[in-house]
Amino acid sequence: MSRQCLQCESFNDDDALHCDQCGASLDAPPRTPLRPRAAQFAQALAVGLLVGLAWWGIQQNRVGLSGAKTAPPGPAKSASSGTLSGEEEGRVESGDDFLLNDPDLLGSHSGATPGLLWGWVVVTDPTGLTLSRWPAVATSGGWLALPRVSLLGAETVRFRDGKLGQGEVSKGRFRRSDDLSLWQLDPIPVRSSSVPLARWDSQSPLLLLDSTGQQKEWEPAPGLIRNGNFLRGSIDHPEPAVLLQQGAIVGWIPGATLEGAWLWVGPDPDQLAPSATLKDFQAAEFDGGKIAAARALLDPQLDDLTALLRLDGAIGKPARLPTEEIPVPYRSKPLFEAARGRLLRGVNSEVPGAYFDAVGVDALLWLEGPELCSIWLSLALRDGRVDRLSRAVEAGDLLYRNRAEDPAWQRVFQLLPDLFVTGAESSRSDGLGTEAIDWIVVGRARFPADDALRLLDAERLLDAHELDSCEELLQIEVGRNDLKLLRQGLLARLKLERRVEGRVLIEFPIGSAVIEATAWVGGVPIAFIIDTGASATSIPSSALAALGIIVDQNTPRRRIRTASDEFEAPVVALPRVDLGGAVVTGMQATVLDLPGQPDTGLLGLDFLGRFRIDLDVDRGWLILEPR
Repeated sequence: MSRQCLQCESFNDDDALHCDQCGASLDAPPRTPLRPRAAQFAQALAVGLLVGLAWWGIQQNRVGLSGAKTAPPGPAKSASSGTLSGEEEGRVESGDDFLLNDPDLLGSHSGATPGLLWGWVVVTDPTGLTLSRWPAVATSGGWLALPRVSLLGAETVRFRDGKLGQGEVSKGRFRRSDDLSLWQLDPIPVRSSSVPLARWDSQSPLLLLDSTGQQKEWEPAPGLIRNGNFLRGSIDHPEPAVLLQQGAIVGWIPGATLEGAWLWVGPDPDQLAPSATLKDFQAAEFDGGKIAAARALLDPQLDDLTALLRLDGAIGKPARLPTEEIPVPYRSKPLFEAARGRLLRGVNSEVPGAYFDAVGVDALLWLEGPELCSIWLSLALRDGRVDRLSRAVEAGDLLYRNRAEDPAWQRVFQLLPDLFVTGAESSRSDGLGTEAIDWIVVGRARFPADDALRLLDAERLLDAHELDSCEELLQIEVGRNDLKLLRQGLLARLKLERRVEGRVLIEFPIGSAVIEATAWVGGVPIAFIIDTGASATSIPSSALAALGIIVDQNTPRRRIRTASDEFEAPVVALPRVDLGGAVVTGMQATVLDLPGQPDTGLLGLDFLGRFRIDLDVDRGWLILEPR
């Protein structure tokens, strides 16, 4: 108990609209105080009159509903004051067939206006998310008039939750696309202050009573529009209210939720019965559409991949609701934020590729989210698989064609060159050299100003020994620090390539005391040790057969001295010797098996002496330049 009545000073529930003791509005200002005895007398007189009038109205209404003779109606109104003609009244009485449809919803609280059972109606979806909450009044038969837009996507609808007269909507009467329909509470509230539902009588005056206890007479203007079992009229009244005649509810004013005054012209209360469920309503009005599928993003019980798959599947669904009818929690911004959070978790996960596969660019475009597309492309970049990068490139082309001039999308387009860079690097790491070159060449054609792609292209040209073209690309400065380091490394490589340009480079392990290389002798590959201190070249005896050389008693011999021995070895003529492009013809070689290396020859000064020699042990280079 926290709200104190300003009239009788009793305490009420914190969400009550009216005092449970005296029925006064808890939001109304206090009356000007009277002198003590006069105030007590005035209060007693007012209460007595209210009770007497309420009892008389209820008795008259009960007599009318039971079929007994009712009190004479008020004076007939003219057509200009809102009265329907005989033809119009006949049209109103013709009922329309209702369609079955549904779901369940959630709901409410409140205090009570004298003679009416007011309460909060709370509508929630299957995840417990509150879709709407507004004050409403129930009839003695448990009927609530609920706007169609308030029920879209609902799972439960509760009235006066936790209060006397509480109930939950499960069944009702509706017709597809009607703006307002009747739903019955279960259980039907039992409360003496609630009043019944009745058909609107165009001949009787109307009393408008809102949730704050304010009341006034009202009559509809001409031009009422039929909508299902209601007639809709214009009214400037943004707050919920009901329309009364002779102690019965004959219409509702939903307020901001649904504009207008809605007069009941359907069956008499004794002929009313629920004909559909909330699930029927959802099947007819909500299920199967884009929003119904996409709202899975908001379900905390669903894992990210399932929710994103549902979003992707929503694109193929029909747009069942116009934008203005979409429940506020399901509109673009909440769905965007939910999708963003799930995609970001994918970027930081161990399976970014699975998140990338779960949703396509069409779904992200539907949410109008450049940031979502950026995150989605980042998933492909982090994953690095060539097939996913290819998909991302195709999507990027689509985005660029449609949004190239939109400043909001420029951040997305900045990622497109990175797709080609990552594609080239991934292909190269997979040993797909040709595919890596394709990524670089195509990327350069599309984004010629991108520094990373330009440096990759320079590296490709350097590998192909196209030094002039490489040098031209490396002359351009770069801004990013990581690319500055890459450019410096490529410039150093280019300088070294220039140093050996037109010469033969033999590379060996840095700091090694032995230089090993393979030379082609007469088209036969033979392993050699390059020895700048040896005067003559030798070949192993195992190479003779491949070279077609026969050694016999007529073969010349050469005396060989070693530290521990002295012997004669055959000397044979060699065909053309090619060491990495350094070619010598007309050479002779000793047939000699080196200790511990029987299949290796020795390349001495009789070959090396034909060239200028540049030996760089620190870099592991032996450079031969023709004299």
